[in-house]
Amino acid sequence: MNRNLDVWAIQKYPNELYTALENVKTDTGDLILFTNLECDFELNGQTVKRSFDTSLYYDAGNGNDALILLMKAGIATADQIREYLEKKQLRYHEVSLAKDFNNAYKEEKDDENIPEIWFAREEYVLRDALNDSIEQGNITCDYYPLLQGFLSLNYSANSNLSSYSVDGRKILGVITLEDKMILLINNGNDERNISPFQAHKIMEELGVSVNVLSDREFNIEKPYQGKMIEKK
Repeated sequence: MNRNLDVWAIQKYPNELYTALENVKTDTGDLILFTNLECDFELNGQTVKRSFDTSLYYDAGNGNDALILLMKAGIATADQIREYLEKKQLRYHEVSLAKDFNNAYKEEKDDENIPEIWFAREEYVLRDALNDSIEQGNITCDYYPLLQGFLSLNYSANSNLSSYSVDGRKILGVITLEDKMILLINNGNDERNISPFQAHKIMEELGVSVNVLSDREFNIEKPYQGKMIEKK
């Protein structure tokens, strides 16, 4: 799989699924719908209780590429994806694997206190995310430039403890606001990766007050501290 695809994570606003699907304009058989996925999600060594169990993968080239994720037990469903693709007569493959509930995999219940999560692969996504917050009156943020994490989507083999990796994202840098967390994707040496300097510059350009914190201060139960450092 192409690990540098853009990411649409559909969570608390299910209508965003159709906005994401409108970008799917490929009919070359490269659409793959994965269902019943297992999700490992960590930030700074802390488990993020926001699980994604469905993904739609497409990579038609020319910038038309993305990974659409659906939150487990969310309002948006795999059936909606199937219905949309069939209505648009877009060919796709579906992959699924029944879970063995006797194995060591343990599922975490979703933590509703965790805000909406955005994944920013490149600059325009970060700008969109920040502008969305600004429109809601959120103009202060905490920025953890060195905080690392990962999101891994996989299937576990029923017969043993091995697993098959479907997709994943490495994260370097987290921006937290009152309404969302923005996770900066950093997979390999992709030129679209957002550096700490770029991220800070974009926030300043948009008029967002930035409180830079160390990863030691990050708490997944309260990612946005909401306390700004006074400039002297």
